[in-house]
Amino acid sequence: MALRSLLLITALAALAASVSAFAESYTFPAPNGQSAPVITFDGNSTLNEVQRTNIEVLIRDTYLSLDRNNIHGALYALNQGDSTPLPTWLYNAIERCEKWFQKTEGNISCRNGALYDYWRDYSQGKSGVSSTSLITDNDKTGKSLSRREVRRLARVARIAEVAFHKNNTIAFSAPIQWDLTTFASALVVERIADFLSSAGVSEFHISVDALQTHFSANNAKWQSQVDGHAMGLSNATLAHLKPWQRSAYSDTHVASQEKGVISHSDGWPSARFEVTALASNAFDAALLLHFGATKTAQQSLDLVNSQPSLALKLVDANGRVFTSDTFASRTAVSDKTGAASNGIIIDVALPVFDIADYRGPYVSVWISDDKNRLVKSLALRGTSERWLSELRTWWRRIGRKEIGRKEADGNYESLIDGFSGATKKNTPLHIVWDGLDDYGNTAIDKPLVLHVEVAREHGGRSYEKISFAIDGLMQPIEVKGDNEIASIKLSAKGVSQ
Repeated sequence: MALRSLLLITALAALAASVSAFAESYTFPAPNGQSAPVITFDGNSTLNEVQRTNIEVLIRDTYLSLDRNNIHGALYALNQGDSTPLPTWLYNAIERCEKWFQKTEGNISCRNGALYDYWRDYSQGKSGVSSTSLITDNDKTGKSLSRREVRRLARVARIAEVAFHKNNTIAFSAPIQWDLTTFASALVVERIADFLSSAGVSEFHISVDALQTHFSANNAKWQSQVDGHAMGLSNATLAHLKPWQRSAYSDTHVASQEKGVISHSDGWPSARFEVTALASNAFDAALLLHFGATKTAQQSLDLVNSQPSLALKLVDANGRVFTSDTFASRTAVSDKTGAASNGIIIDVALPVFDIADYRGPYVSVWISDDKNRLVKSLALRGTSERWLSELRTWWRRIGRKEIGRKEADGNYESLIDGFSGATKKNTPLHIVWDGLDDYGNTAIDKPLVLHVEVAREHGGRSYEKISFAIDGLMQPIEVKGDNEIASIKLSAKGVSQ
């Protein structure tokens, strides 16, 4: 009897688990061949007919409002100089995009409608143009792609003045053609999420294109797959992009043969990295996705590590992985794995010199195994190959090989081009390492060595190395440097400092 009761309890528990895991999904149509959003609920939520109709209207309104060729659309009116107040959601989207424009120094922009028009016209007249004639400054035929012209269009949009007014109007100089087409799906997702939240839905998942947004009032995680990798998602949007798989320009009628993401700063397509971006909302995730695909890894990581709501993973053409400080912990499939992925903290302090013509030093930080084989490149300040060679140990073991690989194959960026950043006077380095090697494999079970090398033009050179093991780092390791290194501190995140 006791056994029968136990079996019954077990069966009921299994049934309850299956019911709680049951998900109701809805796919919504989108106009003009746009991407169709999919909304998924847990077993406790459904949509009634009125709510479904309202969401359909919202989706259609968003896409049509952002269509610059729709004469009844809000963006069309704005670009024609109409001073009619914009819908609040559109006004806020342009204002948010402008904040990204400012903090990325023009590398993210919603001002480039004229640039996209040029790409559209070029793509429509592309037939019969050979790949060897694409980069030219003779653009009279309308069939050749002029790098000079796309750079000019990007620059004109970048220097225009913009003013936002409290009555939801925007004043700007004539050259700007606002274009949010690239981010339309993200704005659709945000508007759906706002609608569901106002309707009191406690948990939902929205997916469209490469965007996944999950909300849970209980901070529950949504487990998903991104390119074969399991990831957890809680109250955030995850976006993923392989830029070499998409046309640089495409619409419902035409697509360019060039692949990548059109850089907002110079108008040229880039396919530098596969990008996985995480943000607290869909619009920021889409903007970050674009930034990560077009800039160097160091530029992207510097931006993301200064913004707590963002996280980023980049993979270059060689499979080398770059992640922001919090990416591993914030995308872990469970709290346990997230805690284990908090990482190793490395702080490098540089001395202050009372020198009139002080120049920022070149710095390299990397981790090797105990056989001096590279495990992970962590930081590289300096972009000149001539002076990077002054980092003698790093150059001999890593840098020289990277330059050689670049010369042997010009189809991908080297570590130096994709990862190096500008020198920064004596700004200290604060690095969080997630314990994964350059290719995303765990290094937790290896004896490791931290290497720090600093060299300064018209100055000295210092090199320090520290042996450690991740699972044995119970207390911080501190080393006092000399000359160009003031101190190095190595500690496990979450362990008392």
